[in-house]
Amino acid sequence: MVNPVLPQVLSEIRQHPEGVSEYYLMQQLEHQHLFEDLHAEGSLALYRKHFIIMNALYDLQNVLWDEEQRVLSISPMHIELHEPGTDWEGYNPNPDLSTYYLDWHNFETTTAEDVETLMQSVSGTRH
Repeated sequence: MVNPVLPQVLSEIRQHPEGVSEYYLMQQLEHQHLFEDLHAEGSLALYRKHFIIMNALYDLQNVLWDEEQRVLSISPMHIELHEPGTDWEGYNPNPDLSTYYLDWHNFETTTAEDVETLMQSVSGTRH
């Protein structure tokens, strides 16, 4: 599946060489009405938005390295496209996250219950 927001994510990253947050990207994509077909509400809708953004970022991370030798560093708080030639010896992108977010099966099979279980495990609360 081709990520429908990939061009917009790349455009935003290129427009902000200082970097952006995942929240900023989500706001921009929502403003462009790019999440209207999610068919989800609440936590599941948030998970799907997050997944779509992260999928685009990890896809772009590979493409930008292969085509431009540029590193796209990814964390929810700071996403930044670095200039070519920057010394990235020892740079180690998270292969587990990349594998997870590049697999659309995870997007398709994650349920609202799965998201709630994850949220509870992260917050340490039980309902």
